[in-house]
Amino acid sequence: MNEARGGKSTAIFPADRAWDREGRGSPHVGVLVGGPDATAQHVEYLSLIFGLQMIGSILAVWWIFTHPTGWVEWSAFASGYVIINFGLSVGFHRYFSHRSFETGKVMRTILAVTGQMASIGSVINWSADHRRHHAFTNVPGDPYAPRVDGHGRPLKKGPWGFFMVHIGWLLDNTHTDLKVYGKGLADDPILVFVHRTRYFWAIFSIVLLPAGWALLFGGPEHVIGTVLIGGCLRTFIFANGVAFTNSLAHDYGYQNFPNKDGSANNWFVALLTFGDGWHNNHHDAPRVASNHVRWWEFDINGWTIHAMEKLGLAWNVQRRAKAKPVPVA
Repeated sequence: MNEARGGKSTAIFPADRAWDREGRGSPHVGVLVGGPDATAQHVEYLSLIFGLQMIGSILAVWWIFTHPTGWVEWSAFASGYVIINFGLSVGFHRYFSHRSFETGKVMRTILAVTGQMASIGSVINWSADHRRHHAFTNVPGDPYAPRVDGHGRPLKKGPWGFFMVHIGWLLDNTHTDLKVYGKGLADDPILVFVHRTRYFWAIFSIVLLPAGWALLFGGPEHVIGTVLIGGCLRTFIFANGVAFTNSLAHDYGYQNFPNKDGSANNWFVALLTFGDGWHNNHHDAPRVASNHVRWWEFDINGWTIHAMEKLGLAWNVQRRAKAKPVPVA
């Protein structure tokens, strides 16, 4: 698919516009270029991530240095961070993308809604993109590879390459073909509902929930600070933690399992994502529920899934076959 043949490009970056002018079409099976779906993603990411979250975070930093803050604002930040990490990391990532375990309808709904509250892409698109990432890691077809862009063109090292792999790829005009990577996603009524109501869940997570928290535990004078810190700043820091999985944990860190995709275990990313930063362990066995291999590689997300299993909320939990990691230098 290529909308350039219709005479109008939806691309933002000049290189993508050139791609459209040349009528080059899809760069790989499972990758679509342009059209209304690309435009919809641009609107979503520009409004929620580059708009609400980023601008709100700048205001939050100003607020922290110019106004008194306390346990109301920061407890909203911490509790909200835990909620969206659970939904995104356990839900979007390990369940909807990889099916690391099975669960029931109620828990699937909870995972979808809390993940959507992270406001970094719809449950359907995020999970389909991630499946494509594992199918074509660091080669043409990967939506967020450190080596190539969404169109399969080589990325140069430096600030621009880092920006593109970290968050700039959200604004290119490629998107995942759900007919190829959307099995069990695009045809799931729960996920379709959450996808269609994703703007509500973003506003609920970033504005309404923190405001309600402030009124319940503090008072009207805490509302603005709690929305900025416990809403905007919380989601933006988490979004960057997830993005660092692409920009840092494919180049910086160590490998327990040598491979050609460059995936690395990065403690900083693991800290921000509660265990998803042990990315080399994850790429070695993408379906397993826990990234824990060495004793120090904490994985709160994996522990959560195993706790859900003990409580009868998850079953058929995928476990890692015994493997001996290489010595860490």
